Amino acid sequence: MKPEVKKLVSAFAETAQAVKLRLKKSGFVLPVAHNGGIKFKHCFIRKNDKGWYDIINLHNPRIKYYKDLASHKIAVSIAIYLGLQQNFNEKELLDADHEYMHWFNEIRIFQHSLNVAIKNNNIVKIDVYTARLEEYTPRYNRAKQVASNALIKAESLLFDTK
Repeated sequence: MKPEVKKLVSAFAETAQAVKLRLKKSGFVLPVAHNGGIKFKHCFIRKNDKGWYDIINLHNPRIKYYKDLASHKIAVSIAIYLGLQQNFNEKELLDADHEYMHWFNEIRIFQHSLNVAIKNNNIVKIDVYTARLEEYTPRYNRAKQVASNALIKAESLLFDTK
């Protein structure tokens, strides 16, 4: 299994394991690994060639519901809402994904710059990039928490539908 797929599947591993027996008895449908991605009812989440996540129709791959999502948790949340045909605040989820993508990108850039500065033994740049990382890491962590909360909220629908 590809590492990207393992990351996607691990998002559901904890939830699926804890309630597996109860769900089988009740007839619930959970998101599962499928052909290098995750499927939930008619929605299929996969990583595209740019490294972002797309949500497409499982039965007709030409139908793309969403593309280029940065957070797999946001992608799975949207797929759950679509699969259950529930209304959701699309702007809120897409804004949370954009915020996550922004801070994730900033952290990556400064981490790379810090590694280069360390390699070149440039103490001034090391201080600058370390300070930036310390400033941006809490913002990134908040964006990750918002994505996690969105997934928890969407997962709660899985158990409240019956």
